[in-house]
Parts: sequence; structure tokens; C-alpha cells
Amino acid sequence: MIYRFLLVVLFFIGCGSPDAALPYPITISEEGLGAIHPDTPINQINTLLSGFDFEKLSQVSSDHNNVILQMKRAGHPIAQIVSDETGKKIAVIYITSNLIKNKQGLGLGDTLPKNKHILCKGDLCTGTNEPSVHYRIDPNRRTILEITFSRL
Repeated sequence: MIYRFLLVVLFFIGCGSPDAALPYPITISEEGLGAIHPDTPINQINTLLSGFDFEKLSQVSSDHNNVILQMKRAGHPIAQIVSDETGKKIAVIYITSNLIKNKQGLGLGDTLPKNKHILCKGDLCTGTNEPSVHYRIDPNRRTILEITFSRL
């Protein structure tokens, strides 16, 4: 009986881990993040990406009225989705977890390969076939430090 109890406790502890696998594969690409794309209304994101928690934050200033959705898994942030100035469409997506990968399976902490399709200027790199996806890297090791999607 005690072993069953311990097994259930360990199961729930594992499910709450920020490194636990996502409920389904989700990638950042030129199209957006998983099922959401730049024209997705901000108020529909939580219905298109089920299995995640969303915390609504706001950035209000005299110039901007952006909505920021913090996408979480097991209580830990994995992405931030920032609206345009109208607060209705997506302008920028910041990846904050190594659980989200690009189409080549690369995420935070991975090495960005050198090839003719990746152009770098200093520590900022962009793929020629995905100009909306940007990588900030450690220029010495080429380790991916940030992944950002931004509308053109």
C-alpha cells in the first residue's frame, strides 16, 4: 500500500517538473508557434494551445498598449507572446525554455550550425528561409541563448 502511495506521489512530482515533456510537439517556425500564427487573435491563443497555462500580463505606457501572455508548463514559463500595439494580434514570441524547438530540433542551449542558410551579424542570426525567426547566440560557442519570432 505504501509503495502505491509513493508511486502516485512520484508520478505527480514528475508531472510538475519544468523539464517534463510537452503534451505534444510544438515548434517555433516562420509560421509562428505551434498552432498559432501572427494573425491569430490574442484572445484565442489559449484555446489553440491546449495543455498549457497562460498568465495575462500587460505593458501599458503612453505609446503602447501591449498584451503579454506568459505561456507556462508545470508553473514554469516556456514562452512569452506579445501583442501588437492594438492588443489583438501577435507581434513577438520569445522562447524561454529548451522544451520548444525549431523545425531542425534545435532549442535553447543547442549549437546553431554554420551553413549557407544561416546569416549572422555579431551574435544575432537568422535563417534565410525563416526571416521571422531570430537566434541570439554565444558567438564563441554558437550556443543558442534566445529564440525570437517577430513579424516582418
